[in-house]
Amino acid sequence: MEKAVLKRIFEPYSPFEYNHPRYSIKILDQIVELKEVIELRSRIFAEEYNIEGLKNQMDIDEFDFVCDHLIIKDNQTGKLVGTYRILCSKFTNKFYSTNEFELDAFLKSDGIKLELGRACIEKNYRKGSVLSLLWRGVVQYAIRTKADYLFGCSSVKTESYINAQNLNEAFSREGYSDHQWAITPKKEYCFTEFEKNNSNYDFDLKIPSLLRSYLAAGAKIYGEPAFDREFHCLDYLTILKLDELKVAFEKRYNYEC
Repeated sequence: MEKAVLKRIFEPYSPFEYNHPRYSIKILDQIVELKEVIELRSRIFAEEYNIEGLKNQMDIDEFDFVCDHLIIKDNQTGKLVGTYRILCSKFTNKFYSTNEFELDAFLKSDGIKLELGRACIEKNYRKGSVLSLLWRGVVQYAIRTKADYLFGCSSVKTESYINAQNLNEAFSREGYSDHQWAITPKKEYCFTEFEKNNSNYDFDLKIPSLLRSYLAAGAKIYGEPAFDREFHCLDYLTILKLDELKVAFEKRYNYEC
């Protein structure tokens, strides 16, 4: 690993640390913690998204070295139990979402933007307290960087075009859809005619808790979803304008570390 990369890992862009009675939350600043993050993500994504390629390799990419990693550890065991990748437009102009979506108009608009991605929580810890602490960390990071927007890909585990259409209608009906910035999935992430014509309805489809929490905070969904064939899911581009953050949500998560 190059010296510049090592220095980058040891010097977070916007560091902070907060100790909860049961958990500690911080911005990663040690190589051993990055290793734990990659191992957690690789194991969970391989198992739960059935990604064959990750069964024998690590889930790591170029964005892991230009971001800040928010992490949560269990103080009783010292185990890493949750992580979030944060890319801030103050520190980089590279964003994962641009692989799947046309985002030029949004990224060129005024305001500091935080891309959230690679959210991952250990299965036995997926309860309100850990998800709440992740949100507290994100809000604290947004305060410290004076961010105006949170955005990113929110995944729904289905490969069904019919499900995608039904979800689009539901989001629009509930007032969660927005068409500002003309955001669309890139051609290679659109459903083909074959996939549309051979789509089955998934009766067990559930909206992930993370996406529900975005919507509860006031986020909107922009455009059609991208079809991520590698992860076997739909990715919805979600944007939360922080000046429209719902009051109850802001009061719950706005604190000083």
